[in-house]
Amino acid sequence: MNAFSADPDFSKSVIDELYHPKHKYFSVAFALGLVLGVFGVHRFYLGKTITGALMFLTGGGGGLWWFIDLFFIKKMVSNHNIEEQRRLEAGEPPLSLAFLPPKVELNINEPPAWRAKRSSKVRVYGSLFLLSLTGFILGTISTPTGTYQPCIILFIFLLASLTVVRWKMAATIPVISSLTRWIHRLRLYYYSVDPGNIWLIAIRPIFGLFMMPFNPKGRAEVLLYFELGLVFSAFFFVSDLIEILQYDSIWEGIGLSLSQSFQNFIYTYLFVAPVGALITTQILLSRRDYVIWVLSLVCILFICLGLSVTVNS
Repeated sequence: MNAFSADPDFSKSVIDELYHPKHKYFSVAFALGLVLGVFGVHRFYLGKTITGALMFLTGGGGGLWWFIDLFFIKKMVSNHNIEEQRRLEAGEPPLSLAFLPPKVELNINEPPAWRAKRSSKVRVYGSLFLLSLTGFILGTISTPTGTYQPCIILFIFLLASLTVVRWKMAATIPVISSLTRWIHRLRLYYYSVDPGNIWLIAIRPIFGLFMMPFNPKGRAEVLLYFELGLVFSAFFFVSDLIEILQYDSIWEGIGLSLSQSFQNFIYTYLFVAPVGALITTQILLSRRDYVIWVLSLVCILFICLGLSVTVNS
């Protein structure tokens, strides 16, 4: 039985594509660095998630780090491509999949090694409860702060998990293809790493932060969700640029938008991470499609319930 029987598009061709590194271009990296480098976007592009996050949170070190980085982008791109080529020739996974074994050792024709001990019905009911609770809390805290973007991000994630990865045309659409690739990387992660006890999933984001220095696989999970949160936060920040220009002080607008982006990142990391673990685990357990749909729709329903309760109170 194929471990990805619930995900028919996760085929050998997908694995081959994921294991083949994406070449990075200086022109793209420099353009990103010049326009959005203060938020570390060029470092995210080059897979430097941790330092990209630091740039994002510090505004490029007050602009100084960003300015210095502009002179080193060419070298960073070169070093990245050299390392990826070395890994390819050695049969190692690309940097974005460093937590996986070499492709020749990855046996995707078998169920995950942890499947037997994680396939009880109790896990389904537990997932239903945690998804309901997560959705309700996210909806409840979003209205007072006006931070609705994490709800949108979670909705996009659930929709993409259910449909986009099965839609072959998605690979031809730049933004959608990147999201699809990210979802496949997430599934590969949980295929190779036991997601653990369901009742510990809710605290995985916080626990993972403390374990990052000591646990390479745990660090890979944290960085996957960092990447999602930071990319969407940067996207929403850019979409707010017109609104920023309406402030009397552009710096005040930038400051408020950065604060909003930080909230987006925190909420996305804290709430999408456990939802991603729960939904992906159920998919890898080869649950029937309707089970995955029900779990996802319940999560969305409780987000809406949390939003409505807060509005009416």
